[in-house]
Parts: sequence; structure tokens; C-alpha cells
Amino acid sequence: MKKFAFVSDFDGTLTDRDFYHIVMDKYLKDWAWNYYEEWKKTKKINVDFLNKIFGAMDRSEEEILQDILELPLDPYAINFIKMVENNGGDFFILSAGTSYYINKLLEHFKIKNVTVISMEGRYNNRGIEIMPDAKSEFYSEVWGIDKQKVILSLKEKYEKVYFAGDSEPDIGAAKAANCAFARYSLRECLEKEKVPYIAFKHFDEIAKYLVRQKILTKI
Repeated sequence: MKKFAFVSDFDGTLTDRDFYHIVMDKYLKDWAWNYYEEWKKTKKINVDFLNKIFGAMDRSEEEILQDILELPLDPYAINFIKMVENNGGDFFILSAGTSYYINKLLEHFKIKNVTVISMEGRYNNRGIEIMPDAKSEFYSEVWGIDKQKVILSLKEKYEKVYFAGDSEPDIGAAKAANCAFARYSLRECLEKEKVPYIAFKHFDEIAKYLVRQKILTKI
């Protein structure tokens, strides 16, 4: 088995804000936030909701690319990814968003040796369309991708699997991981279910913890 894998959610974890929140603020204004609040009363923030928001952007692909490149990446993320790689680990991005914007941001920052597990997406009708794969072994009818199944699959290949997330779709992955790091609403979700976790704000805190655990060494 390989030494360890570090798996991170993307929106709100590797970045400081969800991409769809930025889109709502920048282009969709009040109607989107009202729609968001109404949707949450009866449903989860899932692929159907995201496609409604991303599909309403009404922007050229070049304009959307610029928005992607301005996503607020955690200031310590790039260094942390290098630390994982230099210490014999593999870094994964596990997202219920789409690889369409994740890969573009990784390319922009020249971040390599990272495996992205997410849903396909495309530029369509002046917006982004997320396309879940119903035939995937990790498919979820709710989220489009079942993060817990991904973590359980990785645990068959790695001695330890660490996970970092920020919201409800990350609960299953946090439960399945050997060690979970949580920020924002994921903390409350895990506390309600009595699932142990380590709170963090930025990836330098995770790095310091893993150095103390002798999983990582300082560069």
C-alpha cells in the first residue's frame, strides 16, 4: 500500500469562497440569493441548483475564465501540496462542483501531480453546465458524486487517508477518512453527528499538525 493520501474539497476549502457564491454576487444579485434561501428550505444545494446558477451567468467563455482565475486560493495551498508530494503522499481534489473550473485554476497556478475527482463540465449557452456521470462507481443522486465512496476506495490503496472539507456534502468523506479537517459549516455538521475532526482556517494549520504527527517534514 502507498503511504498516505491527502484529499481536499475544492470550493470553500482550497478556495476561501465557493465559486457559485462569487457568481451569485457578481452577476445574479438579489434574485439568486432569494432563490438560494428558498431552495435550502426544502432541498440540498445540489447539481440542479448549481446548474441553475451557473447557467444564468450570461458571460463569454473568456469572461468566465477570468472569474475562475480570480478565485481566492488558500495562500498556503500550493506549498502544502508540495509538502504532501515531497513526503511521499498523493494529493487529491474531491469536488461536487466541476473539473471545468478546477483544472483551469490548477493550470493557471502551474499546480501539477494533483488528481481531480469531480464531475465533467462544459461552457454551454453562455454559462457552465455540470454533467454528472450516472454510470460512475462514485455517482450520487443527491450530490452528483459520493465523496464517502471515494474515500473508502482510496483507503484500499493507502495506509492513511486525510480529508479536508467545509460543508454538508463533505460529511460522509469526513466520517470515512482516518483523520478529518473541517472549516465553516462542516464543523457544526460533524459536531451534531459526534464525528471527531480538527478545525482549521488555512492549510498552514493542517501542515503544522501533520508535521507534529511526523507525517510531513518541513521543506
